This record gives sequence, C-alpha cells and structure tokens, in this order.
Amino acid sequence: MASRGLRVFKDKGFTLVELLVAATIIGILAVFATNSYRNGVAETRWAQAKANLEQLAAAVQRVKLDYPAVKFSNTEMSNTTSDTCSFYPGVRGTFSPAVLIPCGYLEGSDWNSEYFQYYVCDNRTSSPCKSGAIACVGFSSNAKVPSRYKNYTYCYSGGSGGEETLS
Repeated sequence: MASRGLRVFKDKGFTLVELLVAATIIGILAVFATNSYRNGVAETRWAQAKANLEQLAAAVQRVKLDYPAVKFSNTEMSNTTSDTCSFYPGVRGTFSPAVLIPCGYLEGSDWNSEYFQYYVCDNRTSSPCKSGAIACVGFSSNAKVPSRYKNYTYCYSGGSGGEETLS
C-alpha cells in the first residue's frame, strides 16, 4: 500500500515541456497586451494634441480678427514668452506664436511637449504646414511612440475642421 501512495505522488505535477508551453503562451499574450496598451496611449495623446491644436488655431483666428495686419512666423509653438503683450491698435509685423500666451489669447499649457510639435502656419506651405492651414501638429522626432504614429500630421484649416495625414 505504501508504494501505491508514493506512485500517486510521483504522477502529480507538470513536466518541463508543459511548463515551457505555458510560459510561451503567457509571453505571447504579454507582447500583444503591451503593444495594444502602447497604441492606446498614443491614440489618447494624439486626441489631446488635436484638441490643443484647435485651441491654438482659434487663438490665431481671434488675433487675426483683432489685428488683421499681424503675421506669425512659421515657427514651432513654445513656452518661451515675454511678460508683455506686443499687440496694440494698428500693430504690424511678424510675431512668434508664443506671444499668444501673454496677450491672453491662449492658455500657457505645455506647448513645448516631448511628444508633439505645434506650428502656426499663417498661410504658408512649408513643412509641416499644408495649404490653407492655420496650425499643424505632429509627433516630435524623439517621441517614444509606436513607429506607425511617427509620421502623423494634423492640420486645422478653420470651419471645415482638420485634416489628418501621413507625411
């Protein structure tokens, strides 16, 4: 009887092959879950960037209504601003988009993001701006996002909304 109990005890457990198969399946599931999570995070960040871009474009449109002679340089939007507003009645000239913040047209959120680059186009067509675009956004070159998002560009053209392209 004692030997029978010992044999039952020996038959319990998993073989090395069964353990390797289970570990491989768990590893494959982990890869798919991680990839899906990274894509979801990138999609969420992209949606937030598009919303921020529409705020930037609306601010540019308000300035154009108030000061029609003002032009914006086709430079990246950044957090560097002066403490004073450069706009006054009859103002002319070319300004950095960062002047929108001290003039009260735009909130001073993080425009110099590690993930995105925002541009005020002012009817220019140099990269990344498209024809007729007010402002554009794209992932910055050093953003840690899945490679399929690296070339996304979103340009806002006003009332018709935005145009999302792969450049």
